[in-house]
Amino acid sequence: MATELQRLRQRIAALETEKLELHKQREELARVKAEISLADLARSFATAATAGEAAAPDRAVRSLAATVQGHFTVGPDGVGIRFQPPELGDRTAGLGRASFELAKLPPPAAAAAPSNLTAVLQEKQALYSDERWRRKAEGARVVSEVVRVLGVTPTAGELVAAAASIAAHERRMALSFRGGEGQPYRTATRSLVWLVNAVVTKPEASASDLLALSATLAATTAVARELLR
Repeated sequence: MATELQRLRQRIAALETEKLELHKQREELARVKAEISLADLARSFATAATAGEAAAPDRAVRSLAATVQGHFTVGPDGVGIRFQPPELGDRTAGLGRASFELAKLPPPAAAAAPSNLTAVLQEKQALYSDERWRRKAEGARVVSEVVRVLGVTPTAGELVAAAASIAAHERRMALSFRGGEGQPYRTATRSLVWLVNAVVTKPEASASDLLALSATLAATTAVARELLR
């Protein structure tokens, strides 16, 4: 009886040691595993909402709220979150919870409202489809790109890629206009190319990047329209 009791105690001690070792491994994994910044998570929600708006000119996302659950850490760069693995989804003990809301602020009274990217692209399509446009080959390529991107529900990356393609075509058209009449068009397309080059180097476009692309694409359309007159 005493021997059995001794073996049982030894087994319990071994299990406790194993439990402590697993706990240490878990803590080490939590330290080394990449975490998502809570601020970056909120920014990704904002980008997704902006891309969704861009695909629906008759819709507006005025606010966005979310509640997330996971393991939270606080570091020099702010609050990080590590989500629970799917296989442990039913184990919620020890998980923290955070809620945030993103609200769209209206522009100042004297400022123009941000342009919807789909509406901007539709205006560009109408311009370069006009029979009076003199650079028909490049104009047709812009129209084709616009039709392609408007035929799907684009992601932020797809919108940036479409803007880059359009910028290249518009820049070639602008450079083909010689003299003073084409100067505003050349200036506007140069600004668009610079912006696109800056955005495409980023791992992911932000909501402000998409809004800036929308405004700059609208500007090239506006100055190109003057060349029809």
